[in-house]
Amino acid sequence: MEIKFNKEIYSLGAVKLAIKEFSELADIDIEQEQNYIRVKFIKVKEGDMAEMKDEFANYVLGLHS
Repeated sequence: MEIKFNKEIYSLGAVKLAIKEFSELADIDIEQEQNYIRVKFIKVKEGDMAEMKDEFANYVLGLHS
């Protein structure tokens, strides 16, 4: 399961911070594309992967508020 963050809206620093904060809850990979930051959830250690993805996206959004 993955999320694509548009680089015009989301900073790489915010996405990396969120990955660090979620590292105890999930194994997450990050890849940069020309216009996007792609975050891929490899394994969720506890809970539901879809819910974790939503929580992660909300967390990144909150870092930009």
